[in-house]
Amino acid sequence: MARTKYSGHFCGYCNKDTRMEIVGEMQGVQDKMWYRCTRCHHMTLIDLKSEAPINGAGKLDAATATVYSPGLTFKVGEAIFHNEWNDVGKVMSKTRTSDGSECITVMFEKQGERKLISSLKPESLEIL
Repeated sequence: MARTKYSGHFCGYCNKDTRMEIVGEMQGVQDKMWYRCTRCHHMTLIDLKSEAPINGAGKLDAATATVYSPGLTFKVGEAIFHNEWNDVGKVMSKTRTSDGSECITVMFEKQGERKLISSLKPESLEIL
């Protein structure tokens, strides 16, 4: 059976089913291949037996995601559900703002990449 250069898999970085390019095999281990997403160019190790990414990435579930609130603290990789947008996303990075709160970059399924405030101090919440 001939292998094609491209295959459809779920990209945990894009949070979408995309066309993945075979980059190479993992040395010394059978049935595990490196794939690169043709959309975002993120590389993923995929187990060919289960057809699932090794790192456990998968589609995000709104029921298990944390509901977004500016006063909460989030971790990179955490799933977030935004009530106003009715969209679920994954925290990609965190940065510190000038007032001491944090700004998180979230990749949402429908909205795309958005920056949101987290760890907002309680006195700042009263103004909102």
